[in-house]
Amino acid sequence: MSKKTHTLIGGGECFIGPFGGGAGMRFLGEASKVELSFSEEKKTLKNYSTPGGGTADTVSLITDVQLVITAHGFDTESLAMATFGESGSVTGGTVTDESHVAYRGGYLRAKEGVDLSAVSLTNGGTPLVEGTDYEVKGGGVRILEAAENVVDGDTVLMTYTHASSATVEAILNAGKEYIMAFDGFNQAFDGKPVVLDVYRVKNTPSSLGLVTDDFGSIEFTFDVLKDDGKTGAGVSQFFKLMQIEG
Repeated sequence: MSKKTHTLIGGGECFIGPFGGGAGMRFLGEASKVELSFSEEKKTLKNYSTPGGGTADTVSLITDVQLVITAHGFDTESLAMATFGESGSVTGGTVTDESHVAYRGGYLRAKEGVDLSAVSLTNGGTPLVEGTDYEVKGGGVRILEAAENVVDGDTVLMTYTHASSATVEAILNAGKEYIMAFDGFNQAFDGKPVVLDVYRVKNTPSSLGLVTDDFGSIEFTFDVLKDDGKTGAGVSQFFKLMQIEG
């Protein structure tokens, strides 16, 4: 008989790949939370044969299983999955005389990229002065409240160079199906491995923390689905957990 194993899963890494696609799995991110939750439908037969009531029998059926993962990787593929989108890229380059309508205290969003450099603006041929009329931000230019060479509603021309960047175009797809593996460790047992294999999951809309007081995170919620390809006596069609016992 194996001994009881005390469990304190101190952390681990999550990997995900397309269901049935034969492709490898990619790193989803450091995981601070991996949780399986179950919902059940319970049928109860009341005790009708003797006074006092009570229950004669019950039957419980699991109606759904959800897998919740809090991951801390912000690569574009993970962001695209969280937002039902597609990842892509923008090649760096230079944009000349991009037209914008300016307002004091307002923001001119560069149309072609982010991480701007070599920024210059003109208003009817008059150059605007950085620090007096505007300040450069990560993805555009902010017109200062006390700008001397801009009146609300003026059309200004902006020239800039932008860096190459990764992109996520959100809400383009329905939820996709994946396989998932969690490779963790049990700190209560000398860091021995704890591995979870989930055979078929489908992601549902996730939460995405961009501004927080801590490291950013993506909380994925997956529906755990039946994998008909898993067959045999005593073989789960949903998931398997493996650990070392004492």
